[in-house]
Amino acid sequence: MSKGIIYTPRVRKSPFFEETLKYGATNFTTYNHMTMPVGYTTPEQEYQSLINDVTLWDVAAERQVEIVGEDASKFVQYMTPRNLSTFKDNFCRYAFMTDENGGIINDPLILKFNENKYWLSIADSDAILWCKGVALSGNYKVSISEPEACPLSLQGPLSKELMRKVTNDDPKIMGLKYYQFIETNLFGIDLIIARSGWSNQFGYEIYITREIDGPTLWNSLMEAGKEFKIVPSCPNQIDRIEAGMISHQGDTSLDENPLELNLPKFYDLDQESDFVGKEALKKIRDEGIKKQFTGFKISGKKIGYNMARIPLYDEKSEKKGFITSCIYSPNFGCNIALGYVDIDLVSSTDIFNINHDGEERDVEVVPLPFSSRLEKME
Repeated sequence: MSKGIIYTPRVRKSPFFEETLKYGATNFTTYNHMTMPVGYTTPEQEYQSLINDVTLWDVAAERQVEIVGEDASKFVQYMTPRNLSTFKDNFCRYAFMTDENGGIINDPLILKFNENKYWLSIADSDAILWCKGVALSGNYKVSISEPEACPLSLQGPLSKELMRKVTNDDPKIMGLKYYQFIETNLFGIDLIIARSGWSNQFGYEIYITREIDGPTLWNSLMEAGKEFKIVPSCPNQIDRIEAGMISHQGDTSLDENPLELNLPKFYDLDQESDFVGKEALKKIRDEGIKKQFTGFKISGKKIGYNMARIPLYDEKSEKKGFITSCIYSPNFGCNIALGYVDIDLVSSTDIFNINHDGEERDVEVVPLPFSSRLEKME
């Protein structure tokens, strides 16, 4: 037992766990049945380090689902409404996985090694079981497993200079395009380095391929990053909400579908390839969505991070949507939120209201991205 968590096969320690304790992690959650730090100092302090310097996150709990075999490409396409026909080797693609009704099961980052090997870097859910079931029912010639691969996330404007230092300015690594990855070796460890990360800042995700290498990678990066003011941190909710980034099982669930997210880049309902939920999503498109994901501005005193479905009411006390994530934004100087509003109100200038922390608060709809609208509202 440590930090109040009892470790069993259902809750595993991250391979970086002991290092995060040494560096002051104070709060943990479980994510994909593994420990994940969610706090060291305060969200505000960690936000400042993220947007100004460089931060190191233990995100080993972002488990990988490995898909290998002659039908790998066909199978991965079947799992998502995103059109993968132009997907290149050694690149990543953000994608939704949908069920037979078009509901969102997961929103992984897909890593393509080659036509016969993929990883799904998943959000919190037992997506591997869904993959195994679909593969079996469809008689796909694939092997599906969870490799030892565990990522650290290096995020912040100085992450590039830190990477330049530890790679001796290796042009193959420094030249990585956004969502491109490379298999390499650093600190004597076999790694995969991707230009990706769940933040609105420049960064990398670095995957160990053996859990035993976790402490070496963590400590090597922390030591090399001292001159860049590196601090241990975790996914920062202020930054991601300011960026309008989705948190699965908070902002999305089986009750939501990709069309409601207003992200047409991530689905192609008319592509030639089949995928799970295709007919259901076409029907939703033809009938019209009932709600849409959007941003909100919330009045009142500063609010702490809250990821809960808070009903949104109009002046007649009729429910018109709901908040999914909210927080105070230092960048915009007000409380902001993500959530859904009835489709006919997505451009409304009406004042709605919620009850948060026992306080009635005014709410305004702010179409995303926040940066294009909030400055005009101050």
